[in-house]
Amino acid sequence: MTLALKRAKVYLKVGAIVAVVLVGLLVFWMNRGRTADVWFFREYSQIPVLWLILITGTSSILGWWGVRKVIGVVRDLRELRRARESERQLSEQRRLADQLAEREKRIDEKVRRSLTEDAPSKEVQS
Repeated sequence: MTLALKRAKVYLKVGAIVAVVLVGLLVFWMNRGRTADVWFFREYSQIPVLWLILITGTSSILGWWGVRKVIGVVRDLRELRRARESERQLSEQRRLADQLAEREKRIDEKVRRSLTEDAPSKEVQS
């Protein structure tokens, strides 16, 4: 059953490709002698429609590619900003942990000193 589904899927894809090619050939055939008047910051007269379609399609693909690149750069900048903020928070936590460790060390030292100072005086009294 799996092979039959794969075969049907492949034939559907081949059929879709053939249909797209046939539509492309039909558009080419029907527009081969046609011209158009176009305004693009000045009047362009009698431009072949096929050239217009080719230029429009190419510029659309390049524009889409450019927009995707800009979106990718914006995403990378946002990720970089998050990473920088995370690194800053991590360094702040490390600094606070070091301060806390230093305080604990000083407190432990004071407790040790007070215990050693109190120990001989208790022995002398007993």
